Amino acid sequence: MRIGSRHLPLNALQGFESAGRHLNMRAAGEELNVTQSAISHQVRSIEKALGKALFEPNRRRLVLTDDGKRLLSAVREALDGITATALQLGEDAYAGTLTVAAPPAFSTQWLIPRLPRFLALYPDLSLSLERLSTQGSPLPKVDVAVAFNAIDFPGMRVKTLAELEMFPVCAPSLLPTRQMQPEQLRDATLIHEDGGAIWSRWFAATGADPAAPRRSIHVASTQDALALARAGAGFAINDPFMGGHFLTDGTLVRPFGELSFTYGQYSLVTQPPERLGAAAGGFVDWLVREIEATPGHR
Repeated sequence: MRIGSRHLPLNALQGFESAGRHLNMRAAGEELNVTQSAISHQVRSIEKALGKALFEPNRRRLVLTDDGKRLLSAVREALDGITATALQLGEDAYAGTLTVAAPPAFSTQWLIPRLPRFLALYPDLSLSLERLSTQGSPLPKVDVAVAFNAIDFPGMRVKTLAELEMFPVCAPSLLPTRQMQPEQLRDATLIHEDGGAIWSRWFAATGADPAAPRRSIHVASTQDALALARAGAGFAINDPFMGGHFLTDGTLVRPFGELSFTYGQYSLVTQPPERLGAAAGGFVDWLVREIEATPGHR
């Protein structure tokens, strides 16, 4: 590919896309089976051809510039299109139904809002989305599953998608100062989606004494907890997958800044690679890219 009088290798764009997605040159090199220095060289070759920086200079962690974000979005869209076309060329790429299972909260809050992007890539593919039961239940007969805190699926391939970071959230109206301290929760209402274990884990992770709140509210699901928090009823525990979009639209805020704790992980469960169909492989590739593009994922 040529840009003006300069040559831009196509493999450099793939290296940049991986580095921009991971925000880590080493991880990009491992994904593409090349060295970290090779990824750095590819990124520099694009920057030289464009005459623009793609990553902020002098950062301990990779941060995309505005130009880098624009290019990453364009390259990612192009790669999705290439993947879809390649799958179309396979005999079984669009045959039958792709069956996916995931926990209800993950499906409702994270997966379903993004699914139209996947379906647009594969217009002739039928999709069946099933509910994955609680931990310890047998895995239904599906092509792909997303499981929470479950790794024991005999005969299946299990790969970590993301570690779950949990943190308190509340409506902006409940934030008395720019950033609160844990002790202030003694005068607040805590919203629980369990018996109180998640809040206890957060207090332990921060090193603060567990607060005896003014009032506790117990609900049946994460969705209910976040809905009450958005309505200003109290403080709930959130994570980037279940309620990250509420942080983006400003209906929820993090009153304690970056204070959080790791609470389990999401895992990808599939057939072994040699038995994975083309459509399932396309869904897995798309899902991983979407997960890695989710703000706050680990």
